[in-house]
Amino acid sequence: MADRRVALGVLALATAAAAGAGVALVGQEVAPTVDAGSASDPAPTPPATAVGGPGTAGPAGTSAPVNPNPIPEDPADVATDTAVPEGVSVQITYATVDAAAGGVVVGGYVAGVIEDGGTCRLVLAQDGQSFSAESEGLADVSNTTCGQLVVPTGSLTSGTWDATLSYSSPAGAERAASTTAVEVP
Repeated sequence: MADRRVALGVLALATAAAAGAGVALVGQEVAPTVDAGSASDPAPTPPATAVGGPGTAGPAGTSAPVNPNPIPEDPADVATDTAVPEGVSVQITYATVDAAAGGVVVGGYVAGVIEDGGTCRLVLAQDGQSFSAESEGLADVSNTTCGQLVVPTGSLTSGTWDATLSYSSPAGAERAASTTAVEVP
């Protein structure tokens, strides 16, 4: 019984030391053995086996672990860098006639710029006629959103209309535009 307590105590200490070092151990209970020299000598404790995983030492005979997060050679080259877009572009996400809204609705965003206070402008054009609506551009996590712009259908004739969504920065300079066709019944 004393041999078992000693073996479990040694295993508990090894487990605590390994846990502090970030290595998980698998303990094995072994029946006590008696040395031929003395019946009171404790049985040798079997070595613990490390459980392999990223960044931990593996079982005996395996190679050293590879660091999955090496230190960059250039300290300025870290994960806090942000992507710089190639340019600014207007993306129309939808353009349709919506009876509930009472007009042609167009939604979109501006890729490549994140700012509040710009102007999103929708122009519907057909055969020399044009109608427009505006909204304020609002900064989003990764772009500037235009929200939904509505041009009432009461003034529009049936047919295909060119819907152009453009964006101007808060200083007033037009940054980008995109056009799509909308069929008005």
